[in-house]
Amino acid sequence: MHILDRYPETLLRDDRDDDYSFDLYDENESVSLEDLLHLVQEQNETDDETGMRTANFSSDGEALVWSLSVICETKLGRDMAFDARFEDWSVEVDDIEDGHHIINPQLRILILPRFAPSALALARSQNDRTKFLLEMARGLRSIWHDMTGVRENAELTVDDQILWERLRRMDQDLCALKMAWDLREQGMGGIWRHIIASSLGDVAILASEIWEDFGGTTDVPELDTFARLAPEWLSDVTLLGEVDSYTCDILDARMQKSLREVCGVQQITPKDLYTLSVLPGDGSYLAPVARTILYGPEFRSVPDPVNEAHIRQILEECEVLRSSPLVFSDSELEKKIFPVRQLDTLA
Repeated sequence: MHILDRYPETLLRDDRDDDYSFDLYDENESVSLEDLLHLVQEQNETDDETGMRTANFSSDGEALVWSLSVICETKLGRDMAFDARFEDWSVEVDDIEDGHHIINPQLRILILPRFAPSALALARSQNDRTKFLLEMARGLRSIWHDMTGVRENAELTVDDQILWERLRRMDQDLCALKMAWDLREQGMGGIWRHIIASSLGDVAILASEIWEDFGGTTDVPELDTFARLAPEWLSDVTLLGEVDSYTCDILDARMQKSLREVCGVQQITPKDLYTLSVLPGDGSYLAPVARTILYGPEFRSVPDPVNEAHIRQILEECEVLRSSPLVFSDSELEKKIFPVRQLDTLA
């Protein structure tokens, strides 16, 4: 059974005689998810499953169709792709140096990094193709977040902006991890092996131990599994260092424009964590551990000395009073740099 055969034909637009072809994609232009899903369906009508999984593409548009066809082999990816399609989201590929996807909520566009100089180079490199697939998975989750009201928030305190970006990245990684596991169960083990060798390796090993206990059945309690993986992700020094560096760069860039636009007085609430961690068709996997994450000092520590110094510099230049328990490793130095101030967010 082809992936889109699992959905009734009425789910796809059939009220016009459009010619869906790869010609609809021009370089640096976006394509609607609806059109991409039509192309996936047309491709599946002529290709067997082996052909569908073969990375035989020569343009960015074909790369999008290929990656979407693979992602939609998983229930989680399929659910999020179709929900995004109903909200008129589009996707495009661009040269993004930091390797992270970008979403434009106003235009409803997901922009994916290519990870290679060209589509042809992407097709030839298994490593780059895997990174492209995983970023497609994270991007679909970002669209889901935006549709449920989860977005970047510059009005949060500095402390909570750091934690919030960690939580958003964690959620995207866990969803990508689940899709990769489902593909492994279908014989596409290369993606999972790539993850094991990456910075997500420790979390992936724990996840595999949990999912293997169920013998590959589909009755895996995802909420319980994700709730066990979330603290593991949030205690991984390497993962925290990566996302904190990204967050510090964003805060610093905002500070260069205006000291008063770096942060605000808002704080994360348990409700925010519930919304962040809702899975399609299920509840919130962070619900049982939301308060532990919000108020546990261990989840607010900054293990990387470079990031810690960067955050200190931002706090000092903006004269920001911390209203959340951001934890520094050198408490004596912290007292010297940040003497007690009047309760005010921005001096």
